[in-house]
Amino acid sequence: MKLVELHTKADLLTGSYYLGYLVYQNEDLTVLIGLDDDANASGLILVNNQDLVGMVEQSLSLAYCQRLIDEGKSTDPFKLMPVNQELLKDSLSNFFEAGKAALFNKLPVNVTLNNGVIYSGIVTEATLEELRIRQIDGNFALDRIHSVIPMKQISSLEINSALGKMWSEYQDSDIAGNPYDLVELYLDWLDDDRFGNYLLGRVLLEDDHCLLFESINDYGQLEAICLVNRDDIIHECTASPVIDFYSFLLTRNQEAGIFDLNELDHLAQSLDHVPSPLEVLQNAGQQLVSVDDYAAPGEMTGYIQGLTDSEVYIADPVTGQVAPFAIDRICTIDLASSELEKMKEYLAAQE
Repeated sequence: MKLVELHTKADLLTGSYYLGYLVYQNEDLTVLIGLDDDANASGLILVNNQDLVGMVEQSLSLAYCQRLIDEGKSTDPFKLMPVNQELLKDSLSNFFEAGKAALFNKLPVNVTLNNGVIYSGIVTEATLEELRIRQIDGNFALDRIHSVIPMKQISSLEINSALGKMWSEYQDSDIAGNPYDLVELYLDWLDDDRFGNYLLGRVLLEDDHCLLFESINDYGQLEAICLVNRDDIIHECTASPVIDFYSFLLTRNQEAGIFDLNELDHLAQSLDHVPSPLEVLQNAGQQLVSVDDYAAPGEMTGYIQGLTDSEVYIADPVTGQVAPFAIDRICTIDLASSELEKMKEYLAAQE
């Protein structure tokens, strides 16, 4: 199967695209076995050909994925491929058939409309004209209202996603409370939701200035060991439906041996104090660093070009453009993270 990158009209609104192995293409749909950001197996992605803008076989993202595949780092950590293969035995020639398969197998779906709106939930009815879905809300519960989605408005449909599978498993879980001492950290960003409104994870160590924080990603895996500026924390939460869900995911992923795929925890275990941001930057040397502050429009990952007691100058690894950061205004800084590892692989794939 060919590795391809798909772009749709809806993606032009969201800034995203699809990566995966091309399974087949008929007059109505293009079907992929999806790959996630780590080139690992995802669910099946069905794309409406009328909304398809382009399919490419060469791109920077594909080169990155191909490098991970060649190195044997592309795997199936969430065991999605057996269900993908079962689904492909039946006809998924249109969204109606896909909706019926999701309903019969009780598989959550992600449906993207041609206006960029995304519905995630359980299919309750599928007809030739529409899908009826009970959405999974922000508390990981099913909405009581059934959303009606006209088939002609669907840009793409994903079935058997990793999060969908784990949400289904969570419904049968009896894990309660907060056994891992997880916390939601709400930061003082007035008009910025780049963190998804909060950082989720565990406080490993703390001093008067910073937290040494173990950040958890959307899949309940270790994402980063980072410093968080205490001055930027405006609220903390240790009891919520989100924490209940991610407590389950941590237990699940630790038992499956996929919680810390990048082996970041050894760094945290080696620290006996909370390093200052300056100390982290001084120790970085020629390695990639990733910082976030109030001035920059997003997280900055790059190489240190200059460092004083009050400022650090970081060069973008692709463009070479250098940006200054006031050290006392840094909100978060990664000591180690999956994003830094991804960037190393991405840069190596472009050489």
